[in-house]
Amino acid sequence: MFQYRIGENGSLVPAAEKGPAFVTVLSAEDVRQDESFPHRKQMLHNLGSIRYSRAEIFSDSVQGVLRFPDKGSQQKSHLAIGFCLERERLVLIESLGTLRDLPERLNGRLPPDAGPDRVLLLLAERESEEDIFFLQHIEERLEALEEQVLTGKGESPFETLLGIRKKLSELNAHYEQLSALAEALGDGGVDPVRDPAPWRRFAGMMWRLKQYASLLREYAIQLREVCQAQQDARQNRTMSILTVVTTIFLPLTLLTGWYGMNFANMPELHWRYGYPAAIAAAVIIAVAEIVYFKKKKML
Repeated sequence: MFQYRIGENGSLVPAAEKGPAFVTVLSAEDVRQDESFPHRKQMLHNLGSIRYSRAEIFSDSVQGVLRFPDKGSQQKSHLAIGFCLERERLVLIESLGTLRDLPERLNGRLPPDAGPDRVLLLLAERESEEDIFFLQHIEERLEALEEQVLTGKGESPFETLLGIRKKLSELNAHYEQLSALAEALGDGGVDPVRDPAPWRRFAGMMWRLKQYASLLREYAIQLREVCQAQQDARQNRTMSILTVVTTIFLPLTLLTGWYGMNFANMPELHWRYGYPAAIAAAVIIAVAEIVYFKKKKML
């Protein structure tokens, strides 16, 4: 367990052991063993089962969970914390020691008169401040993949586009959840929230990120459809060529089948020019078919 208070420079500093704690950091095991923790069962359920950010507003507190998706892989959270926000105290429940550097994360950003809700807000802002650059990086990757698709250079980026679309869908849902959570805390009717205006601004920022991620997801889907259409066109072209080749050689196969039987009554069998005539017939048939397919633009 770690306890902090606001220092003179707007940073979190360790609180006295017996003094009032502004922010308390607990582990999930601490909550599990503390039967006096408010709404303990609900908090443990949120930490263990809920896979998205959410908040529940009670008469004396706000409880919930924040989950921030990893920027490098699908369906993995690099930060997952529970919180219990009261009027004068914020309790954070960490996993795997993710909040041991909490004072360094906030780094003097707290105003002297800040309430505990401001710590929660700054933590959410700190984990989201680089997201716009991450989305811009994804947009640049999509533009490069679009150029690759249109020029036909390199291997098909179909699987890469599928992975990008999955990540953008995950981010889109994440921003929507954070926006809804911030709107709930910024509507002015939540007692532990002293200043709802910063929460409303954060909700607006999350909504804009959601819109950006949604546009990029549509972009990725369109590129994937173009890539799929090109693959289908190449397959159709290959099948068309195979069909033409098969059609060209089908009469020749019939011709060789006839003259391969060697019946005694075949007049061409003993004819002096029978073999050259068969060759000429095969060539004429093949050339006629090639000319026909070229006129039909099948070759």
